[in-house]
Amino acid sequence: MYYITLDLEWNQAYAQKALAVQRRLACRLRGEVIQIGAVKMDSKMNICGSYQIIVKPQHFKKLHRHVSELTGITQEQMDMGTPLPDAAERFKKWCGKDFCFLTWGPDDIPMLKENFNVHDIPSVWLDKVYDLQVIFNRQTDDSAKQRSLEYAMDYFGLEQHLPAHDALNDAYFTALVAKKLDVPEGVKTYSDVRGEFLEDLVIGDADAGDDGYVTISEMLEDGINKTPLCPICKKEMREEDKLLHSKGQKYTLHFVCKKHGDMLLSLKLHRNFNDTWRARRTVRYADEAALTEYREGIERANVKRKTTRRRRHRPTHRQAKETAKS
Repeated sequence: MYYITLDLEWNQAYAQKALAVQRRLACRLRGEVIQIGAVKMDSKMNICGSYQIIVKPQHFKKLHRHVSELTGITQEQMDMGTPLPDAAERFKKWCGKDFCFLTWGPDDIPMLKENFNVHDIPSVWLDKVYDLQVIFNRQTDDSAKQRSLEYAMDYFGLEQHLPAHDALNDAYFTALVAKKLDVPEGVKTYSDVRGEFLEDLVIGDADAGDDGYVTISEMLEDGINKTPLCPICKKEMREEDKLLHSKGQKYTLHFVCKKHGDMLLSLKLHRNFNDTWRARRTVRYADEAALTEYREGIERANVKRKTTRRRRHRPTHRQAKETAKS
């Protein structure tokens, strides 16, 4: 088994350009990959290879100023890059057969799959991936915070002697952090609990062939959310409390499994390219602290609604004056 740390850099377009491209392609494309960097480690976590390639974008051809400043990649370098289908084929060949990916954070593989989808490149070989950030948290302070790669390097006293925001350099730094962790044990545990979630999937993704949800109500009334099954025993769970609507189009529901206890189901909503809705749907255990926070959120929402209702029905000065006259 080989462990491959992976990092990407991608170009972005301004909002109107990105929207026009997505509508033309009839699929989501948040950015185009312009650099792939990877470091390969053997079963004993010894570094035994590296891979780096600049990729020429097909749709977002003008290098965004912020991306250039951040990565150091120039327009000329990008224009001379390798088209993604060729870069993907070379990268797959370099990866070999018996391997898994380690990324820092959850964004790189979905972005790469998004790009593969635009070019009709098969992506099933990207599926075996573990977020090293989750493994780091579990093996250090068991925090649920999103820690940066720089934080992890500082934690282990590792010197950042190469420029950051270069795909190969960041993949190398990720490998250095991985060498400080018990990655085989982390992968084994990660497989059992799926990171911090018991379930983690996307529903209503028009890019993946789903219809998408026309309204939020339609999504909330879908059986997968209205009467969900326990991720462990697959028995129907009982709904508790009220729906919590948080900022950023996030909805949370409290369910109880007779055998496995309290669970929180969360839906983080996003717009599809065709103006329907999709959501990242997660289910996790709910301890007392999580339930307290959830119920406090509901109470705050109730207070806000009552205050808004009172303001809405408060008579204007003219109305009060006319009432007094009559």
